[in-house]
Amino acid sequence: MDVLVTDADIVTMAAGAGLARSMLVRDDRIAAIGPAERVRAAAAPGARVVGLEGAAVIPGLIDAHCHLCNVGYLASGADCSQPAAPDIPAILARLRDAAARTPEGSWVTGSGYVEYKLHEGRHPTRADLDAAVPDRPAILFHTSLHACVLNTPALREAGFGDRQPDSPGGRFGRDGEGRLDGVVQEGPTFTLLWGGLRRDMQRMSAEQRAGLVARAGQHFAALGITAACDADTRRDSLTAYAEADERGMLGVRVGGLVVHDEADWLLGSGLRGRRSPRLAAESVKIWADGGMSSRTAAIHGSYPVPPYGSGIMYFPPDELTAMVAEFDARGLQVCIHAQGDRAIETVLDAYAAVLGGRCGNPLRHRIEHGGSMFAPLAARAAPLGIVVAAQPGMLSILGDGFAEALPERSDELYAYASWRRAGIRVAGSSDAPVITADPLVGIRDAVLRRTSSGRVLGPGERLAAQNALALYTTEAAFAMHREHDIGSLEPGKLADFVILDRNPLDTEPEQITDIRVLATAVGGQPVFQASDSPLRL
Repeated sequence: MDVLVTDADIVTMAAGAGLARSMLVRDDRIAAIGPAERVRAAAAPGARVVGLEGAAVIPGLIDAHCHLCNVGYLASGADCSQPAAPDIPAILARLRDAAARTPEGSWVTGSGYVEYKLHEGRHPTRADLDAAVPDRPAILFHTSLHACVLNTPALREAGFGDRQPDSPGGRFGRDGEGRLDGVVQEGPTFTLLWGGLRRDMQRMSAEQRAGLVARAGQHFAALGITAACDADTRRDSLTAYAEADERGMLGVRVGGLVVHDEADWLLGSGLRGRRSPRLAAESVKIWADGGMSSRTAAIHGSYPVPPYGSGIMYFPPDELTAMVAEFDARGLQVCIHAQGDRAIETVLDAYAAVLGGRCGNPLRHRIEHGGSMFAPLAARAAPLGIVVAAQPGMLSILGDGFAEALPERSDELYAYASWRRAGIRVAGSSDAPVITADPLVGIRDAVLRRTSSGRVLGPGERLAAQNALALYTTEAAFAMHREHDIGSLEPGKLADFVILDRNPLDTEPEQITDIRVLATAVGGQPVFQASDSPLRL
């Protein structure tokens, strides 16, 4: 049956198009959009009419870099974020509560803390966690997921001892006598995160795994998100996505960025490519350096705040270039996490060596985050055609910490306006669960660039609301190679759209996050509807 959406304020995001008043959905695609009379004339007799009473409609929002499975997994643990847990005693209380509901055989898990936001201004330690959970393994993840804290049973089960040397891609915190204090940074943290998720997922039935994916998708759909790139996809999560897809439980479209060390598995798994309209895996993910909020991003110079140093690089330049060349030759889009300027420089060297004199960047190789892509680096990235997947929402949530870490260049971080002027395609994303997955936070922050303390980072890098919305629609669709299907509301495209209680382009920037998502549709079918909304799809 045709569905005729009328009496709406429709922001199409189509090039050169203004607002529309009506939209016709036929099957899973848009059949017509524009003035009410013309669209109504295109509808079949008996079309169901959905009047929106002047509500706004925008294209389905796209998160070009998040960790969808991690969102579902960590949601069952303790929320130790700030301001919910303002100090270490509050974190420990939450871990005790989590221990009481965690099944035997599973580690007690918490996540979301930021040491420089805690009243104590430090990381919790193994001694702190031992006081809360003394008799079973417990792990507390930093909000960046680039660091964590282990209690003594967890250190023992992980095989970490006081004489454990730092790995090339990681670092262990130590007390004044050289003993492990429980803090783990970078590579070993990823191993622990995915070891825990793999351990728990392998205990689940296929139905339970699909349910975990479905719950994460429902969370995203409630925020108006209709498509997302999972930037930490591994065999267990991609298998779970496929199981959910087979059962009709994959509520949002997922593009898997498969971790580089499982690329061979991907190529032999039968899951490579566009498996269905809702699931694709055509990209690989590589980490070049650490995180900005954990102060382990690889920079020129050194940090003036703990843990000091110049950050962590994961691969020597020659090895990184060889990896890019291999994946490029296999036809895989390469997406490299690079936050510090030293790491971004190395990544651009690798891309330049591989792309060489080739015309453009046909596979749309990307830089993930790119926080310190200062002007000279942007001038190199633009002619190479490198796409950047960035996270504006970090400015309000973590921006004060960024400014402390790079005080002399804080106004140059995440320079969206400059990147656009240079000709770089920039996709919006959240990196959830590092920060909230709410794209309205990102849209607001791209416009305001205001930290939680009220400081404006780089006022000249503010975007107009239309361009901020484009980050999460047309630009993110381009980063996913899906601009012909999603990202704007045009005839022939998939009917992925969001109904809002007001138009974000006509809303004061400070109030954008007050906008309510009334309904979200994927392929014309509702995947979320607010329970108190009178408007029903």
